[in-house]
Amino acid sequence: MKVLSRTAGGVALVAGIVMGVWLLGDIGAMAGVVLAMLGFQALTRKVEGQHYVSAALITTAGLIVIGWKHGVTLTELGLGRSTWLTGLIWSVGIILAVGVVIGIAGGIPRMQKYFADDRVSEADGVLTSRRVLLDIPFGTVLVEEFAFRGLLLALMTAQWGVVWAVAITSLLFGLWHIGPALEMHSAHQEATGHVLVTVGSTVLFTGLSGVGFAVLRIFTGSLFPPSALHWAANGTGVIVGFFVNRRLRTQAEAAAEPPTP
Repeated sequence: MKVLSRTAGGVALVAGIVMGVWLLGDIGAMAGVVLAMLGFQALTRKVEGQHYVSAALITTAGLIVIGWKHGVTLTELGLGRSTWLTGLIWSVGIILAVGVVIGIAGGIPRMQKYFADDRVSEADGVLTSRRVLLDIPFGTVLVEEFAFRGLLLALMTAQWGVVWAVAITSLLFGLWHIGPALEMHSAHQEATGHVLVTVGSTVLFTGLSGVGFAVLRIFTGSLFPPSALHWAANGTGVIVGFFVNRRLRTQAEAAAEPPTP
């Protein structure tokens, strides 16, 4: 089943890029991006590390070809050289602010249960560092931000205007997280309700987050700030989760030890 899913994912990825480059004009380009992203998701389900990042880089390269074929400029993608400095300044501020907020949340005992994710608690320092410095920025953030806040936002803005572009890309971003929500439901200790509640709340939250990311992208004119916010939310969450889960595990082990006579 896993081999079949990944084979189908690879086929969808290639088909999406081919459609985006050669078929049905701008509509085909948008549909191709969505199909390629679905293929990437199926191809990389429960895959981490080098293989995950390689797939993200290949997918992003395919999306770049789609954008080039349809004349999308670097400025329209939020990567114009004139926006680099402003984008980097915003990015540093965002990372610091989000890091402080999540760090404080991790230090509050009643909030620590929200970091109790089995995928984090089972990771050691090396694995956590790899996820934060490799998987998230060069895998998750790169491909998702380029697709949703870069290429799709540019194509849809040209086709239907900025309001519809923000609405549709944000909806797609929310729906994109159905698969991760299902994984989180089985791994997160706080996800004890019905699976539909987990999926629905995740889609709603990430969809609204997509609106915020898109507005930030448009306001700053740069793809860097939403990418920084995306990394900060995911990366600092993993870092804080690692230390919180290690502390909780130590406390649980200490409580399980028989009292000294």
